[in-house]
Amino acid sequence: MSVRVFVGITALVAVSLCGLLTTLISIEMVEQVNAKLPKDDQFLPLGWCAPKTPRLFREYRRLYPGKNLHLRIIFLCAVAFVCLLCVMRAIGFF
Repeated sequence: MSVRVFVGITALVAVSLCGLLTTLISIEMVEQVNAKLPKDDQFLPLGWCAPKTPRLFREYRRLYPGKNLHLRIIFLCAVAFVCLLCVMRAIGFF
């Protein structure tokens, strides 16, 4: 196995792992925020779309100023993006 293939496979596994961890942290964040919000303002677990994420982050920062789950999600997304670039490089995309 060449180094390029090994790096590509490792980076692909890292992208998948980052995605899984991001999903688990997001679920935990939604549960924490929903525990403190009124029933009408709670986040539904299904039907997730792009505008809901910034709202979730705002509510999380407002309700839990000392915690940093939202920063972990941002970090994991950045790591996943870099690993995805590594995968693309390994398969010869650029």
